[in-house]
Amino acid sequence: MVTTCNKCKAQAIIFQRYSGMHLCEKHFAEDVERKVKRTMRKYSMVKKNDRIAVAVSGGKDSTVLLYLLNEI
Repeated sequence: MVTTCNKCKAQAIIFQRYSGMHLCEKHFAEDVERKVKRTMRKYSMVKKNDRIAVAVSGGKDSTVLLYLLNEI
């Protein structure tokens, strides 16, 4: 059975247990980026004109972090 995204009806790639939502690739990426931005604002992690150094192990977590920081 193919499960569809709760936001756009495309094929879902993930089910978030805590929210009860099925999300497609696009909406999952948007959700993660939104949460990262919210957390960065909440804890005042980066100020304007700050330089950021990122240690990258090559794993999924650090690679996604580097990508998101570049996008943000």
